[in-house]
Amino acid sequence: MKHIVKSIILPLLILFMATGCSRTINQYHVKIDAITHTGERIAPSSYTIKPLGEDTDPNDLYFQRQSQHLAKTLNALGYTPVSYENLAEQIIYFDYGIEKIKDEIVTYQEPTISVGMGWGFPYHRYYSPFWNDVRYTSYRTYQKHYQLFNRYIVILSKDQLGKELWRIDTSSVGSSENLRKIIPLLIDTSKPYIGSNHDEVIRLSIKEKVENQEENKKKE
Repeated sequence: MKHIVKSIILPLLILFMATGCSRTINQYHVKIDAITHTGERIAPSSYTIKPLGEDTDPNDLYFQRQSQHLAKTLNALGYTPVSYENLAEQIIYFDYGIEKIKDEIVTYQEPTISVGMGWGFPYHRYYSPFWNDVRYTSYRTYQKHYQLFNRYIVILSKDQLGKELWRIDTSSVGSSENLRKIIPLLIDTSKPYIGSNHDEVIRLSIKEKVENQEENKKKE
């Protein structure tokens, strides 16, 4: 009897431990729309970053944080930051935000299952070491709140005369509102397409690995 119980419990225990310590994967579906004025890739040059929206304060701490991440990405591509706007060959206008696109409550029912289990007896006609009894005793009603958001960034480059040189719009639809985490991910995903021209929208699936739930909470 002890041997049988161990054979049932041990695999479940191993599965629980493995699930708690293994990496979980968050997946993001991303859309990228990249276009240039000439239809060809625009070469990196000197630049400065400004807010695209008139209502955005360039001194806002959140804007500064996201702009710093964008600057690191541009620098890695060969762009050179300058301190004064009149020295920049490209003025990089940057905007980001979030839009709620779905908000609904779904009601559904699930059966309540009762399970009985015990030991069989050898003098039964049809002997079995176990007996079990599974029954659907009732139904419970549940409600789940679904929310979906469109998280997006816009990066627009202009020259000193105000002519648009290139633009990239990147977005992802999902349930998270954590822009401090998602906006850098959208910037990183946009990196290979900055200053390039594509006739069609690019669709990608990005996987983010997290060591465990506790680490994920710290990052949130």
